[in-house]
Amino acid sequence: MRKLLTIVSLLLLTVSLYAQSERTTDFGGIVSAEAEAGLGGPWGLSAEEELRFDHDFTQFDRWLNSVGVDYSCLHNRMNIGLTADYVRRHNDRGYYENRGRLGLQVTYTETWRRYKFQVRSKAMGTFFDERTGEHRVNPRLYWRNRFKVTYQPMNSRFKYALSTELFWLTNDPKKGGLDNLRTVLSVDYRLSKRYSLSAFARMDNDLWVTEPVDRFFIGLTLKAKY
Repeated sequence: MRKLLTIVSLLLLTVSLYAQSERTTDFGGIVSAEAEAGLGGPWGLSAEEELRFDHDFTQFDRWLNSVGVDYSCLHNRMNIGLTADYVRRHNDRGYYENRGRLGLQVTYTETWRRYKFQVRSKAMGTFFDERTGEHRVNPRLYWRNRFKVTYQPMNSRFKYALSTELFWLTNDPKKGGLDNLRTVLSVDYRLSKRYSLSAFARMDNDLWVTEPVDRFFIGLTLKAKY
C-alpha cells in the first residue's frame, strides 16, 4: 500500500509541475526493427535497429544498435535481461557523437483474461566519448520504471498496448531526480506466425528542467520472433 501511495504521489506531483511550466514542443518519427530468438530453455537473445528523426521531421537525431540476452523464470512471469547499445546521436552542441549504453532490467508480468499487466524496472548507464568534448557527468545513470497494459481480442491479429514510464537521473548533483515521463500507445498487427508490425505514438515530457520540451513521435516497428 505504501508503494502504491508513493507512485500516486509522484504522478500527482508530476502533473502539477507539468501544468506550472512554460513548455515548447517538437515532433518526430521513428523507424525500427526488433528480433527475438530462443536459445533453449529459459535463455533468449534480442536485437534492435532504430532510426529516429526530430525537429519536426527535418533532422536525423539518432541511430541505435542494440543486442541483449535474457533469462525467464517463475513460469515465464519474470524476465531478467542485460542489454548493450551503440548509439550515434546528434547532441546539443550541433554534431554527432558516439555513445555506449549498458542496461540491466527486471520485468514481471501477470495475465488476466485477455489482458497482460507488466512492470519493468531498468538500470541504465550511458557512456560518452570524451574525445568529442568534455561531459560533466560520464557515465550518466538512469533508473527507469515502466507500467504497461496489453490487450488482445480473441481470434484477432491485432494487439493493443498502453504504457507509461518514469526516468530518474541518479548521479547528477545539479540535474538529478525525476526528469522525464514517457507515454506510448501502440497497435500491433500479426503478419504471420513469426512477424508482426507495430504502429505507435509516443510522448516524451521533460520534468524539472529549465527549458522543458514535449516531444511527440509516431513510428513503425517490424518485429520478428524465432
